[in-house]
Amino acid sequence: MKVLRPKSKTLKDLLPSRIMDRLLAAGSKRKYSDGQIVQERGDNNQGLAIVTSGQVVAGNVGLDGSFLVSALLRPGETFGEYTLFAGLPRTHTVWSQGEAEITFIKATPFSKLLDEEPAIARALLTLTLLRNYEMLEFMDAQRRFSLRARIARLLLVTVDAETGRETIECRHEDLAFMLGVSRVAIGKALKRMKEEGVVGLHYGHIEIPNVRRLKKMIEAEDQFFPIS
Repeated sequence: MKVLRPKSKTLKDLLPSRIMDRLLAAGSKRKYSDGQIVQERGDNNQGLAIVTSGQVVAGNVGLDGSFLVSALLRPGETFGEYTLFAGLPRTHTVWSQGEAEITFIKATPFSKLLDEEPAIARALLTLTLLRNYEMLEFMDAQRRFSLRARIARLLLVTVDAETGRETIECRHEDLAFMLGVSRVAIGKALKRMKEEGVVGLHYGHIEIPNVRRLKKMIEAEDQFFPIS
């Protein structure tokens, strides 16, 4: 499964290397093979997890068999904070995408380090706010934009160039999982986008003939002032 998400700051980016090393030394490392479950929805063990290599995906399966991906976490990113600070159970199942290594820090050694190194609290607060910002932007797009525009926004998160041609490795079912809609709905929206000339459809990947033109399609639906 391919998950599209813009690159963001991680705990490793925000902490001095000395403190990051102390955090990692306080935990235990575990290696996971592709697709292996890291945690289950409802688990209530308290602790902080830090992805040290590879990447993991968080999502949930509904009682009706539906599936929704919520997050992709890369090296340096964390999960499990609310088990430590709010005593809440884990809300998502997490599994490795490819081989991955994760460091788990239990509540007691984490609390000790938090008292000794205030920079950890500041870094985790920053990461929480960045995630909330990303989540609010996603929720706003779900309400305001057509499925075509939401697909376009998702495709563009991995694109840096303003113009020119780009190729995104992604399947129809990947987009369906990320946007929480059916594969049929994704197929219909992509077919229309192809007819409009803003995407090209190929096996295993989607081509953007002109990045700026795809952005213009989104801007045509957006009634808010852009945030720079």
